[in-house]
Amino acid sequence: MRIAITTDQYLPMLSGLVDSVDTLANELRRQGHEVRVYAPALPGSKPEKNVFHFPSLALPGSGGGVILSFPFGALKDMRAFKPEIIHTHLFGVAGLLAWVSARRFKIPLVGTDHTSPADYLHYFYLNFQPFIYIVRALSSWFYSLSTSVTAPSQHILDELYDYGMKRTPMEVISNPILTNLFRPLSNKQELKSKYGVGRQAVLLFGRVAVEKNLEFAAEIFTELAKTSDAQLVVVGDGPYRKELEEKVARLGIKDKTKFLGILRGEALVEALNAAEVLLVTSTSEIQPMTVLQAMSAGLPVVGARAGGIPECVIDGDTGYLVDPTKSQEYVKKLTELLDDQLLRENFGRAGRKVVEAYSPEQITKRFLNVYQKAIGLHSK
Repeated sequence: MRIAITTDQYLPMLSGLVDSVDTLANELRRQGHEVRVYAPALPGSKPEKNVFHFPSLALPGSGGGVILSFPFGALKDMRAFKPEIIHTHLFGVAGLLAWVSARRFKIPLVGTDHTSPADYLHYFYLNFQPFIYIVRALSSWFYSLSTSVTAPSQHILDELYDYGMKRTPMEVISNPILTNLFRPLSNKQELKSKYGVGRQAVLLFGRVAVEKNLEFAAEIFTELAKTSDAQLVVVGDGPYRKELEEKVARLGIKDKTKFLGILRGEALVEALNAAEVLLVTSTSEIQPMTVLQAMSAGLPVVGARAGGIPECVIDGDTGYLVDPTKSQEYVKKLTELLDDQLLRENFGRAGRKVVEAYSPEQITKRFLNVYQKAIGLHSK
């Protein structure tokens, strides 16, 4: 099958969406399908045989998180590629490219909604009503133009339905997780020494941005540090890093906080294994790749009972879900896990077992089934 994939976020950008798109494209190719990705050229982008890069600009102040794309030449390239189906991964310019191309070439369009665009309105200073309603309604309208729609979380499909997408076939399909890469390692003490991680490490992992609610995470850790010798370890980077560093300094926990920056591949897996527990305070997650990657590496999770996190974390089995507004609930559950190695190990094993169902092979099989159904629907 010849499959065109469009996205407004792609390598080398640090993003769960990017990981998902890249993993899916690679697995489709491994299984013998022809895949061409249409994505913005970003600082550090490298020419790739199966990727068409078009010009783009990062919105000032977004730290590269919000991309303005200009897909000049993409339609011509796609005409030459002759896809049988188009799969778009974001409501944006690349999504509009996918819709125009699907109509022009009379082929089906599959849309995957990875995030709620309304959660990023703060970059435009528009994060208030009625703009939130308008953006959510526009997102629902856009995906209703697809032949079929998927999302990694029922939470986001419910939002699309509530804002008007009533007739388009919908299905929850997880993001693919590289379970062969993200795995438990047995040399924790050696890894702690290698990365300078303390005996009781609480991990913050992912893009360092305002919408991740990291100031609250720092406040939670400050309370935790009063009764433990825990260390806060931050893996990732983003536009909010400077503010977060200033926040931990003001809270007096600078000497108990370690920023490891962006890590990839085996180094990332090692850093995850050096920690004891993952802390997630974001309330805007759809299906956080970082949570699933950490679970795949055997880490228990303490996360907000909000957004799509409850669809990832099984409360009392793979971690704990807490009221996203109550810092003392976070502190209590973090303390419980830090003080009980056997509990951490049991939660870690259970989490790993859950994520094994999200391997690239399994998820790609499900997407191929969606593609075949979409082709059938389109031909009627």
